Amino acid sequence: MFKIFKKSVWPPNFQKPPWGDKKSIFDHIAAHIEPGQTQGLSEEGYSLPDESETDPNSISFAPGAMDGVFGHHGSTKSDDEIVRSLDSALVSACQNASEHNIQTLYKLILDSSALGVIDPLIERIIEEQILDADRLREIVYWFTTKAPDREPVKFSMALLGLLQGSDNSDVFLTLGRHDEFTLFSAVALSNSDVYGEDALWKLAIAAEGWGRISTVERLAGTSSAEIKDWLLREGFKNSVMYEYLACTCARAGDLHLALKREEDDPELFNSAVELIDTLVSGEGGPAEGLPDYENGCAAVQMLLSKGDSKFSSASHFWFLWKLKERVAEHLSGERVLKQDWTDEDSEAIAEKIEALLSKSEWKDVLLDALQNGDRQSFWDASRSCEKLGIDPWQYFLDRTKAGEDYWWDLMRTSDASRIDEVFALAAQKSLLMKSQLVPETTSGLALNMPLTAPSTLSYRT
Repeated sequence: MFKIFKKSVWPPNFQKPPWGDKKSIFDHIAAHIEPGQTQGLSEEGYSLPDESETDPNSISFAPGAMDGVFGHHGSTKSDDEIVRSLDSALVSACQNASEHNIQTLYKLILDSSALGVIDPLIERIIEEQILDADRLREIVYWFTTKAPDREPVKFSMALLGLLQGSDNSDVFLTLGRHDEFTLFSAVALSNSDVYGEDALWKLAIAAEGWGRISTVERLAGTSSAEIKDWLLREGFKNSVMYEYLACTCARAGDLHLALKREEDDPELFNSAVELIDTLVSGEGGPAEGLPDYENGCAAVQMLLSKGDSKFSSASHFWFLWKLKERVAEHLSGERVLKQDWTDEDSEAIAEKIEALLSKSEWKDVLLDALQNGDRQSFWDASRSCEKLGIDPWQYFLDRTKAGEDYWWDLMRTSDASRIDEVFALAAQKSLLMKSQLVPETTSGLALNMPLTAPSTLSYRT
C-alpha cells in the first residue's frame, strides 16, 4: 500500500540500460562509414551486433529485404493487442522511467516487428495526445543511438522522426547507410517539416538495396530539376532489381521531356536506354512496366529520334531487338500497351527500329564485344548472336578457360566433339582445384602426388 508514496523516476538511468553493455548499432554503423564514401559501408559494417550464427539450413534475408518484401508484397497488419501494450508501456515509461518500466518497454519492442506495429501505434499516439513529447524524445533518442538490437532501433527511429523541434538528420542519415534501417530513416525524414527534400535525396544517394527503393519512392513527387535529373541517371539503380524503380524514376523524372532537349548528352541517352529496357524486361514482374508508363510511347519516340550514330554498342543492339519484339506484340494485339500508344505512332516506331537494326556495322560491333568487351558487353552480344547468324560457342569456351563461368551456354549444343571438349575443360579445372588443396608434408612442402585425368572423356554410353 506504500507504492503510492514512491517517487516517480526521471530521467531514465542511462548508465544501466536494459541491454547491458552491448555495443550499439548506431556506433557500429558510424564506425564503418569510410571517409569520403558517399554510399554504403565498409564490408564489416553490414554484419550488425545483434546477428546470431547463421544456420545453413535456414532462410536468410539480405539487409532490409524482409521489411522491403513485406512492405511491397505482403501484409503489415498488426495485432491490436500488441499495439495497445506498446502504447501502455510508452505511457508508463514516460510517466515513470524506472528500470522496470524501461525494461518492460524495451522487451515489448524487442519481441515485436517494427514494420507491423509502428503505423497503428503512431496513429494511436496522435489520437490520444497524452504522451509528454520531451520525455518521449529522450527515451526514443536513447534507444535509437544506443540500442544493440534492430527492432528497438527501427521502432525508436520512427517515433523520433514523428517528434518536432529538433534536427536529428545526422542520426537518420548514419543509420540509413545500412539497408536494414533506410526505410525507417526515409519515413522519419519524410514525416517531419524539419527536414527538407535534400535530406531524403542525400539518404537515397547513400542507400544501395531495399533502402534505395524505399527512399526513391518517397522522392517521386519532387519538383526539383536536380533531383529529377538524378532519378533518370542514377536513382533507379539498386542492388535488388532495377524493375522496382524504373517506372517510378521515368515518371518522376519526366523522361520524355528530358529526352526532348536538344543538347548532346550521352549519359542521359544510355540511362534512357537502360530505363526503357528495364520497363520492357520487367513487364509482368514485381513492379510497373512499359504498359504502366503514361508517356512510354513519347519517351521511346524521343529516344529513337536521337540519331543512328547514338545506337552503337552491343547493349544497344540487344535493346533494339527486345523493343522491336515488344512493339510487334502490341501491334498484333497480343499484348496491348495502351497509355499514349497510338497505332500511327507505334507503326512509325516499328519502322524506325527496323531501320536502326539494318545497319551493316552491327555484326562487327557484336564480334568486337565478344572478343574484347567487358562482362556486360559480352553478355549482351552473346544474347544477340542468333539474330545475325553468329556462333558464340568458341567465345564462351575462351571466356570459361580464362576464369569466367559459361558452362550452361557451352552445353547448349548437340555437337559431340564440343561436349567432349567441355568435359575435358571441366576435368582440367577440377584437377587444378584439387592440386591447390593438396595437404602439406611436415616439412611444409606440397606433396608431389601425380594427378591424371581419364584418358577418354565422352558423354555417350
